[in-house]
Amino acid sequence: MKNISYLWILLSTFAHAEINDLTGRIVNDKNQGMAEVTIRIKNTTVKTTTKEDGTFIFKDVSNGDVELDVEVSNTQHFNTIINFQGDPIIINVDAIDLDEMVVSALPLEHNLLNMTVPVTIINEEELIVNRGTSIDQTLNQVTGVNSGGFGQGAGQIVIRGQQGPRVAVLNNNQTLQDASRVSPDHWISTEPLLITQVEVLKGPATLLYGGGAIGGVVNVIDDVIPVTKVDGIEGAIEGRLSDSALDEKAAVISLNAGLSDNVVGHFSYFDSSTDNYEIPGDAESDILREFEGEHDEDEEGTTGFLENSSVESDGANLGLSWFNENGYWGISYSDFDRDYGLPGHGHDEDEHGHDEDEEEDHRDEEDEHGGEEEEVRLILDKSVLVLKGNQSFNETEFLDSIKTHYTDTDYRHVEFEGGSTGTVFDNQANEFRFELTHHELAGMRGIAGFQYSSRDFSAIGDEAFILPSTTNTWSLFLIEEKEFDGWHGELGFRFEDQNVETALFNDISDQAVSLSLGAVFKINENWTLPVHMTSSQRLPTAEEYFSNQGGADELITHLATSLIEVGDIDLTHETANNLDIGLKYRSEKIRFDLAVFYNQIDDYIFLRNTGMFDEETPIFQYSQQNSTFSGYELELEYLINSNNAQQWRFKLFADGTNAELNTGEPIPRIPADRLGFGINWSMRGWSAGLNYTHIMKQNDVADLELPTNGYDLLDLNISWLHQGPNVETLFFIKGNNMLDEEIREHASFIKDLAPRPGRSITAGVRLMF
Repeated sequence: MKNISYLWILLSTFAHAEINDLTGRIVNDKNQGMAEVTIRIKNTTVKTTTKEDGTFIFKDVSNGDVELDVEVSNTQHFNTIINFQGDPIIINVDAIDLDEMVVSALPLEHNLLNMTVPVTIINEEELIVNRGTSIDQTLNQVTGVNSGGFGQGAGQIVIRGQQGPRVAVLNNNQTLQDASRVSPDHWISTEPLLITQVEVLKGPATLLYGGGAIGGVVNVIDDVIPVTKVDGIEGAIEGRLSDSALDEKAAVISLNAGLSDNVVGHFSYFDSSTDNYEIPGDAESDILREFEGEHDEDEEGTTGFLENSSVESDGANLGLSWFNENGYWGISYSDFDRDYGLPGHGHDEDEHGHDEDEEEDHRDEEDEHGGEEEEVRLILDKSVLVLKGNQSFNETEFLDSIKTHYTDTDYRHVEFEGGSTGTVFDNQANEFRFELTHHELAGMRGIAGFQYSSRDFSAIGDEAFILPSTTNTWSLFLIEEKEFDGWHGELGFRFEDQNVETALFNDISDQAVSLSLGAVFKINENWTLPVHMTSSQRLPTAEEYFSNQGGADELITHLATSLIEVGDIDLTHETANNLDIGLKYRSEKIRFDLAVFYNQIDDYIFLRNTGMFDEETPIFQYSQQNSTFSGYELELEYLINSNNAQQWRFKLFADGTNAELNTGEPIPRIPADRLGFGINWSMRGWSAGLNYTHIMKQNDVADLELPTNGYDLLDLNISWLHQGPNVETLFFIKGNNMLDEEIREHASFIKDLAPRPGRSITAGVRLMF
């Protein structure tokens, strides 16, 4: 009888549940209907596509909260919850709330509020005004993210104190294959002028992208392979100029064109340059001068500008996509060129000291030749072929979708010292990856994947301190998720196998296993608690194995670090056990985000000071020891909407990272704590912003590392958007470092030789059609 009673209650509930057709329209700010937009009801197999006027319909939907997945493009993809009561709905895709944006770097496609790991998304509007000449400068004000800059031409991205081989930089979810992980003076080969969105995943993302993501992931998104249909031509043209502080000149054009009903083509081109940039004082820091015992006030130095800091870049992309009823297949070819100087570096220079006679000879030579003999410049060429596909399946089938891509990269750069060829770096690489997403099975929805990469790397010349090597890596991964009453759970697994070949040593093989467990608990309508635990392993790189292991008669100095780095072929994998706990609050006016992390890394690979010297150059050895990284990120935002269409946003933020070996020794180049605030105002096409950041002094330093003074950073921007019938025109002006502070980034190897630019003003215009 009890079973019959329960069945009667269940049938009564369904009988009284009101069911209607869910109808609606997808529009933009101009109230124009958006065609060919894919819409899904989350956690079901039900989906549809909008018609020419942007309308859509779902049959027989129960009234109440319904979560929709709306995919307009790779930068307008979001999940939103609507309260459906039978009335038609209208969704404006140009008014997407940031919390609703889907993170494309994670293929299970959650928005920011449903992520178990901390993620920051920077949209195209923010990028247009705030982007720098390299990706690290574009991101260095994101909480938890810093720059390890090498002038304007290059720099590494630092996430929670980790950089280089521990931070993966992706382009449309595909690993960038260049030499930026080999050395901090090598450009991360993605052009900020082409980027339409950036996603920053803080903390281990090894399950999807391998051990190279043990510290975090940066995914830069562009339109080189179109992922949505286009009727006619869409695109943008942008130009920007700056004052004499940077003397920046930049232009970019990006076009998508519908070549037929099912074929879309892409073309983009950029050209940018900067001069030697202005600095507030001397190139050498007071701390370095004091360390070297240089107190002669009459001694001449580089003042007012930074020598050899100019940059020239250009490149082009061609792409083509073919669409069918269930997805698309695309191909693209890209070619980039970049010529930039490495400031603060000459062949005889040492960051931490000079022989007095050699220093005097060096200065005499600079006087005689105008400093050109010691200039080190890097000329780079990179070409990439990409094949990419995304196919979904019918509702009744087990598989939801297949995503696949293949990249073939030809990378080469030449370092010129005093006009002569110094070292040639060559990197030939390819990567294949596919992901299978399945529909719900026993309450679980998930993704399985396979990834293979091959990297053939060589360096020939004066700075060829790394043996030529071939690295082959394959991996399998699986991530599953389940919705519970009041919380969302995820678990994952990855196995990775690596083999490194050289001519002088036996092959080195090693395996890595990574596990993760995450959840988002919904405390109430306003508060959520994300928790994420991982045990991640990273395999050593060829550079860590084979630096100065070639059997040469002399040890070779790495000019970027001013050190002799010696590898160790007996290194084993690192194991990072990381705990991330967050707290999020959302209301109509207040947005609050807190993330706290603790990361215990066993067998952490680092450069240890041996205490020995080769002439004047210190010798460091790649070694392993347990270490701990811990820290936090905090953001608080308050929104005010006034009656006259004005909107004000007030933001407070802070972050900090502490990192040390288990002996208590500080790990080098850990950025100092920061705190600051921002004010943003907008009204009828006008917007303005002010951002102030105070960076603390960093005194926790490792061997042969100098402290870094704190500073205050003030940036301003103002823009006006004019919406015409066919073209939108954005005028903008921004001021960086308005207090003209001496800025030295502690994460940079050349912080005491090359400060960041002084006060600079940049103006630009962007036409969008």
